[in-house]
Amino acid sequence: MKHEEVVAALKVIAEKGFATGISADDLKDLKTYNLIDSLEDVKSKKTIYALTKKGRVMLKANSKEQKPDTDL
Repeated sequence: MKHEEVVAALKVIAEKGFATGISADDLKDLKTYNLIDSLEDVKSKKTIYALTKKGRVMLKANSKEQKPDTDL
């Protein structure tokens, strides 16, 4: 996965809690990098994903608006 794809996947998981539009291989990679954790909802028996501390830090660091470089 490219860096931009990782950030986009983390954003989707943070907003929805589900892996909508993320492939199984990409989820496996995110788990390998310790960016997400999977939990099973007892009532609906669906898998819910949550960001780990490392995932939250990465998302926050890459979500900040970049200031444009201006040469005056």
